[in-house]
Amino acid sequence: MSNSKNKHRVIVVEDDRTSRAIITRILEKAGYDVLEFGEGRDALHFASMNAPRAMIIDVMLPDMQGTAIAEEISAKLNSRFTKCIFLTGLLTGKSDQKKYFFDIEGKRYRALPKPVRKSRLLNLLDDAISASIEDERNAEAAQASLEASKEVERLAKIQKKKVAIEEEVETDQSLSL
Repeated sequence: MSNSKNKHRVIVVEDDRTSRAIITRILEKAGYDVLEFGEGRDALHFASMNAPRAMIIDVMLPDMQGTAIAEEISAKLNSRFTKCIFLTGLLTGKSDQKKYFFDIEGKRYRALPKPVRKSRLLNLLDDAISASIEDERNAEAAQASLEASKEVERLAKIQKKKVAIEEEVETDQSLSL
């Protein structure tokens, strides 16, 4: 991973203290700014005020479903670029070579089986952060394009008014002669 990506904030939401500590350690060693939470509501509250680049979320938490966190995060304007990766024991024993997804509200989220393999976690996280950055850049470009279109429209109206005024002045001058 490049150093420019290592400073991104990642939130880990896992109720199992040992799993949370292992994942946090892996991410911190990779250079990420990691915050960890044992409950979904606490993580959701923090993320809604300080949007992370990515969240690694256990599907089944004591206070709420991990999928509900992803739904709420994606609905908030300030965290709409946050990418979520799910962890679940439901996939334990399944082939780690396959790609697993959760489809929520028309969005597709990656899922990893527990226990998490370091290389798989870091690869998925790198992909998620790259996608988050790309989504944000695309949104900024679309916003800039919209603003430029509005400016062109505004200038066209000004030019049209200028031409109308010049024509009116010409008409007045020719009538006075």
